[in-house]
Amino acid sequence: MKHALIPLALLGLAATAAPAIAETREWTLDLGHAYIGWEVDHLGLSSTRGQFRDFDGRFLIDEQDPTRSEISFTVRTASIDSNHVGRDNHLRNADFLDVETFPEMRFVSTRIVMQSEIRGQVTGDLTLHGVTAPLTLDFRLVGDRPFPGFLPNYDELRAIGFEAEGVIDRTRHGMTNVSFPGSPVPDLVRVDLHFDLVDCQSAADTNIPCHWGRVAGFTGPNEP
Repeated sequence: MKHALIPLALLGLAATAAPAIAETREWTLDLGHAYIGWEVDHLGLSSTRGQFRDFDGRFLIDEQDPTRSEISFTVRTASIDSNHVGRDNHLRNADFLDVETFPEMRFVSTRIVMQSEIRGQVTGDLTLHGVTAPLTLDFRLVGDRPFPGFLPNYDELRAIGFEAEGVIDRTRHGMTNVSFPGSPVPDLVRVDLHFDLVDCQSAADTNIPCHWGRVAGFTGPNEP
């Protein structure tokens, strides 16, 4: 792989070479290619799945020393979507997310550990429903490449794709409604994230992944 975002080879080199000044750079979340999903068991019969549609993240990445990286996500809880209006309205009310009182949930990393050149774990504080509890996500580097030149207004910028997953216990965040053995509403919620990060430091004002969803009036492909 030509560019590994947090390659272990660099860490091994750093152990034998003279100390180098680590560089932490901010990467931009491509809102057009980002997804935060969740899934719960439904009575052992199937899975109920949904997503949050309104969120953003901040990524300060140190490629030489990943332990110095800082990652955070902020999610608008009212943007929950399970493809069922009645269920979504219930999830938004005081029985569960209580979005009027707690309009956002936030994850802030506290520790990052690499397990291989492309896999690792990020542990952080998840503040949900007004309660902060630790959460660990397993992540994988999916790809690292420049955008192809034939894509207009992508400018061949370097982009990195990730996927991550973990489990949230809703009762640890004070959401204990309908929580008992055999409950039709399980306590454990599996979450999965898929997202691209883009090196936007040299991006033109017309660049799509760096500006779409961020600049008022900016339109992306196939938009009027």
